[in-house]
Amino acid sequence: MPIAIVSDIHSNLEALSVVLAKCDELGVSEIRCLGDVIGYGPDPVAVADIAIERFSVSLMGNHEEALVTGKHRFNPYAAQAIDWTRSQLRGGSNAITKMFSRTAPDRLAWFSERKPFELLDNHLLVHGSIYDPVHDYVDEPENPVEAEQMIETLERDFAGFDLCFAGHNHTPFMATRIGTLFPHDAHNTFVLPKGHKAYVCVGSVGQPRDNDPRASFATIDGDRITFHRLAYDIATTQAKILAAGLHEFLAERLGEGI
Repeated sequence: MPIAIVSDIHSNLEALSVVLAKCDELGVSEIRCLGDVIGYGPDPVAVADIAIERFSVSLMGNHEEALVTGKHRFNPYAAQAIDWTRSQLRGGSNAITKMFSRTAPDRLAWFSERKPFELLDNHLLVHGSIYDPVHDYVDEPENPVEAEQMIETLERDFAGFDLCFAGHNHTPFMATRIGTLFPHDAHNTFVLPKGHKAYVCVGSVGQPRDNDPRASFATIDGDRITFHRLAYDIATTQAKILAAGLHEFLAERLGEGI
């Protein structure tokens, strides 16, 4: 059965809902999250409760770290959003939430207990990279020198595992020894031979940044990795962001995939 790998949901309930529906359709055995469940978006309480109930793994991303420690180097938009998110998670967003969902201390304790990485099935799961699992970015190689550096990383530093699933960069691609592979609608499944080393960047569920606004995630089934893109009700999420008093750029960027 396939396993779903999701990342960077960023409190986007509409995007997460279509991803969960797709996971149910595919019959995935579990959903593993690479972090940044919250931040930026308008539904931290609902999304947190879903993560707690449905994800078999959910890592510490830089937004979870900022949530629980109060320390970050965010731009003003992200800083405002994480402070607002913390206030929502402390009290719930409305009377119905407070009455029927788990308590605020439960949620905050859950976020504080997140691990920075997991090693499962010979796959390393991180939010950032193998060098800094919370903050670092896996950048797509843009020239021959960077491509060679990526190959060296795969050959030298992937000794204890074959695949590293990463988020944080909000862009789906797969870096391998034979080159960098970019999924698209006509070709979104890749088969990796046993023992093949690769960085698998799954993109973002709730705030894609590859000029494609559709929610992004990946599934792995044996040696087959499939990237999925799903349209969702962006306008509703945008309206919620503005109604919450969060910066308008956080709403605008969703429509452009930036």
